Amino acid sequence: MIKKFFKGTLGMAVNVVIYALVIFFAIRMVTYAYDFSYQLFGDPPVAEESVEKIPVQIPEGAGTQDVAALLKAKGLIKYEKAFVTYTGMSQYKGQIKPGNYELSKSMNMEKILQTICGVAPDSGAQG
Repeated sequence: MIKKFFKGTLGMAVNVVIYALVIFFAIRMVTYAYDFSYQLFGDPPVAEESVEKIPVQIPEGAGTQDVAALLKAKGLIKYEKAFVTYTGMSQYKGQIKPGNYELSKSMNMEKILQTICGVAPDSGAQG
């Protein structure tokens, strides 16, 4: 009787732990998917009030993935894949120009792309 009690209690405890882990990971995945989608389609800046200018050098022959990694390392974007996807869906696909730029964390992906593609009136390019 005691053996059966512990077996049933232990089995139920294991089930509760497994269900809790599944729920936890499901919530984490949904949260990540929402945040990624918001970054991609909502296009918010990393920091709304930032006035700090961050120098960025885009080398000759750099692809969109390389630029995304560089911008992520500088803290200008949150997700590399969101930047790559956004660029691929935009009019800026294949138009990123090499050069030295001053970007800000208050710039959204659209403004960053305008600047590094030479579209913005004040492109920030320095050569």
